[in-house]
Amino acid sequence: MAKRYVFSSFSHKKAESIREAILKTSFINLFARLFGYLRQLSIAILFGFNYHTDAFFMALSIIGIFLIFVDVFDSLGIPNLVSAKEKSEEEFKKLTGLLLSFTTILAISLTILSFLLYPFLSKIAVGFDQKSLESLKVSYFLLLPYLFSNFFFHHFGAVLRSLRRFTFYFIGEFIFSFFSFIFITLGLWLFNSPLTFPIATSLANIIATTYMVLVGKEFLHFKLYLDEKVKPMLRQFLYLLALYGVFHLFTVVDRAFASLVGEKGVSALTYGFLLAFALKGVIKLEHMAITALSESKASLIVINKFLKLCFFVSIPSTTFLFFFSEILVRLFFGHGKFQTTDVALTSEAVRFYSLSLFFAFAWPILYRAFQVMNYLKPVFFVALFGVIANGVANYVFVVVYSLGIAGICLGTLIAYALITASSYGIILLKIRKEGING
Repeated sequence: MAKRYVFSSFSHKKAESIREAILKTSFINLFARLFGYLRQLSIAILFGFNYHTDAFFMALSIIGIFLIFVDVFDSLGIPNLVSAKEKSEEEFKKLTGLLLSFTTILAISLTILSFLLYPFLSKIAVGFDQKSLESLKVSYFLLLPYLFSNFFFHHFGAVLRSLRRFTFYFIGEFIFSFFSFIFITLGLWLFNSPLTFPIATSLANIIATTYMVLVGKEFLHFKLYLDEKVKPMLRQFLYLLALYGVFHLFTVVDRAFASLVGEKGVSALTYGFLLAFALKGVIKLEHMAITALSESKASLIVINKFLKLCFFVSIPSTTFLFFFSEILVRLFFGHGKFQTTDVALTSEAVRFYSLSLFFAFAWPILYRAFQVMNYLKPVFFVALFGVIANGVANYVFVVVYSLGIAGICLGTLIAYALITASSYGIILLKIRKEGING
């Protein structure tokens, strides 16, 4: 009781109940997603697809390699912060200081590393010609402030969510979405310049990060230490890099091969991915599954229950997207400078990406089961295998058989199917070996 009283000194009247948070954040998140869609619509209408949009989306995907560290740190930080919070205010503040120190070290070192590694990373865009590479270089370096500020946005977001101050985090996401839409729309309308994309993205994220720092300023302090509790966190960090890296690396591999398709290929693949996996962005089953998996200690019954739910949610959507992709693309993006070729390429990406929807739902549930079981080493190799399989399949379909965008999407389908099937098989073997009653 004493610990709870002490801790209430900085959580009093600020912590939200889950019900209160759902009501608030759902409303805010709806508008954040709306402005995210409007941002993409502005690009489609005011600028259309060309080598500049290809370069910008390729630069974002390369920057995404470094953002893997942000996602992992975010996931690892919250459980440990919650655990520290339950002990005492002093323990919590001590850990926030350590995490902010680690965040700062990562932000500085990875931003410098991203700067130095650009000559090698630019080779990912293997099919880009000289003018596309020049545009890629400009977009990439103008996105470095976006990369740097992202670390602090997610750090303070993790701290605030661990205190049940959920709304602050979602307001931060809304601010980024809103200002990136405003800056991109105004920039294209006034200047019609491709510089608008990276500059607007970086500025919007800096504004959103500034807001997060201000609302979390009571935790703006540094502390470095290494004890027996920190060492397991560092080990988990390395394993989780592979898990969270799958999504980013699949995107990088896909866009690398899309650069071989020709101008507009990367842009069409990006928009196709957004539309094909929009349902997954709205219905985040893995966030609901993690609680049930934790309560049941990753019971096979619970795993199967959520996999069945993935099936029933994804199959109707896949069927609809596959047969009506062109109508949807014309409806959502087919306006202004978005040309007939853009519609055709994007529709093809939607159609074939939609085939992976079930596996895109299932994979996050399975790797969260591995987390609950504290059985991360096997899934590390599964994730690595998936990235390699995606690269090999893309090469076969795009380079050998010249299937273009359809081949890239089919490569993703094969890779997702392999990591989902192998992950389920490993979990099944472990449960049977340990004699767990599913």
